[in-house]
Formats: sequence, structure tokens, C-alpha cells
Amino acid sequence: MKESDDAITVNKKYVEQLTNMGLTLGEARVYLAMIQIGPSRIGKIVEKSGVSQSKVYNVLDRLILKGLASYHIQDNIKHFQSLEPSRIQDYILKKEEEVRKQKEGITQIIKDLSKNIYATKRSTSEIFVGERSLRSAYVTLLGNAKKGNILRYFYPYSDTHENASPFYFRFYKYQKSKGIVERGIVTSDFKNSKHFNEIPKDVKLRYVDFPLPGTIDIFMDKLLIVDWKTITGILITSNEIAGIFVDYFDSIWKQAHK
Repeated sequence: MKESDDAITVNKKYVEQLTNMGLTLGEARVYLAMIQIGPSRIGKIVEKSGVSQSKVYNVLDRLILKGLASYHIQDNIKHFQSLEPSRIQDYILKKEEEVRKQKEGITQIIKDLSKNIYATKRSTSEIFVGERSLRSAYVTLLGNAKKGNILRYFYPYSDTHENASPFYFRFYKYQKSKGIVERGIVTSDFKNSKHFNEIPKDVKLRYVDFPLPGTIDIFMDKLLIVDWKTITGILITSNEIAGIFVDYFDSIWKQAHK
């Protein structure tokens, strides 16, 4: 009786390990039963494993497909047996290879879906209040930037602005690190300001003789409108709206003075 109890205890431990490895509970119990009893008919496997006869055939078929069991025919009766335990390692290696291929497939799917994210993304709008919050808005605006992408903006002030100017000087390094192309449209009066001489030389500016609609940044599918008096920004994500402003900006850019 003691030997039987020990066998049950060992089985429970191995059953847990085999199920963690990917076998079903029935597969683990049948596999371990066959290891203990050797080549056997169905009845003996059912008795030892505790898996019902109505289910044991399906379980055995799955174990054979996994390379963990086989059978031979003796006196026109099938006798099933487990293959050597070293085959478990082969099974694990096969599963690892399947997982590797799944990861490669998922990686490709993510890449393919990411290409179309802007086409499927819903339009959204967010409000940012305060300088720290506005910095987050600009980081979001340029979050998907790649080298050579164009940042378009309108700057309506004719000189240094107490809130806007220091902010943009601090943020310039971040913009520069992205490798983006900056195009700004400002008023002609801006050329005569102290602030004009502080603008980095790689920032491309053009000038107009009429009022501009406000401080507006346009980048890819996003539009950021900032009220620097209250230090409040509205970030709009919309292909349609951003596209309209890109066309509007580019039409003015062509007419503006260099």
C-alpha cells in the first residue's frame, strides 16, 4: 500500500510539471501511466490514469502527434506505450520553435498595423494648461517624428514674448534631436526685433505683411494651438484638420517673403 501511495504522490508532482510544460491534464496522466505500466491495452491505461475510456483515445492520438507515445498491434489489438522520457525535451524544443515563429509573426503584424495607425486612429482633442503640461503636449506632437519630417508653425508675435520665447529656446534642442525640418511663418515686423537675431540659423522662416491666425504648430496628423497669455494649449489629432492646415500653411509659404 505504501508503494502505491508513493506512486500517486510522484504522479501528482509530475502531472503538474507536465501541464506547466503545455500538456493537458489528461495527456499528462495518460503519459505517466504508460511510463509506469509499459505497453498496455486501453483498459489498463484507463484504470491507471483515471481518464475515461470515452476520452482516452483522443488523448492517445494527441500524445502520438506530439511525439510522446506510439502503439503496435498484437493479436489484432492495439497496445499503446510511452516513448522514452528524453522525447519530452524534443517536444519542448518544438514548442520553443513554434513560439519563436509566433513572435516573428506578431512582430510583422505590429509593423504592418503601425503603418496604418494614422489612417484608423480616431480624431481626438486634449487641453494642456501650464508650461510643464505644454511641454508634454509638444513631446506628444513630435512623438512619432522621423528625420526629415516637416514641422510647420505660425508665430504671430513681432518681438520677444515673455512666455513663448523662453519656452521655444529651451525646447529647440529637443526638436533638433529629432532631425526634423522647421518651417515658420512670421510677420515682417519680426525681422526688426531683437528676438529675430536669436533664432537658430537652421530654422527656416518666411515673412508676411498681414496678421497670422495665432501660435499654431502642425505636424503629421496633429495640430497644436497655444494661447501664450494663459499658457494653454489645445492638441488636436485629426488627419482631416491637420491636412487642411498643412495646405493652408503651404499656400502662404509659397507667397511669403524669404
